[in-house]
Amino acid sequence: MKIAKEGFLFIAPSLALAVLLLTVGWWPLGAFFLLLAAAFVFFFRDPVRKIPEEERLVLSPADGKVLKIDTLPSHPDLPGPVTRVCIFLSLFDVHLTRAPLTGTVRRVDYHPGKFFPAYKDEAGEFNESNSLLIHGEKVPVFLKQIVGVAARRIKCFVRADDRIVRGQKIGLMYFGSRVEVCLSPGTTLKAGIGQKVKAGESVIAEVEP
Repeated sequence: MKIAKEGFLFIAPSLALAVLLLTVGWWPLGAFFLLLAAAFVFFFRDPVRKIPEEERLVLSPADGKVLKIDTLPSHPDLPGPVTRVCIFLSLFDVHLTRAPLTGTVRRVDYHPGKFFPAYKDEAGEFNESNSLLIHGEKVPVFLKQIVGVAARRIKCFVRADDRIVRGQKIGLMYFGSRVEVCLSPGTTLKAGIGQKVKAGESVIAEVEP
């Protein structure tokens, strides 16, 4: 199983402590750190994804559950009205995020903030987040990575003016979080509330011909 390289900062110390403690005979504590290392391996797993070939498909940027879908009459970066799809990631979901479509990253913005639980509406507005404006070949998409109570860090793999392709890994959120995707007119929604989605595989919308 492939592991995201960022995970080794957590896995290696836990595993080293487990070996040390087990060596000196501190079995309960050693077992705890061994289990902790295994949990980090599970959390930072990087499974292979089969990216759909149809270029008009807008893919889910994250693993998780579609928590909310609503319509915003206007948006500062997109022509309105826009459809917003909110995806909640539990601790059991893969936390690597992927590009929903092929295009160019026009802007990357980090926003410091609070740490409300990621499933609450307040999280989308007030929590620490990282936003990406992506101009696809036909439509733009606004993507927001949001941390929650347990998640305290977002790592972004791309910068402004980078060219990205659908399904490409673009970021990592640490320990439970939320992703919001704002779709501009010219797209047809394909996702539903309560649906389980996978980053780079599940279709959440389709660009109209």
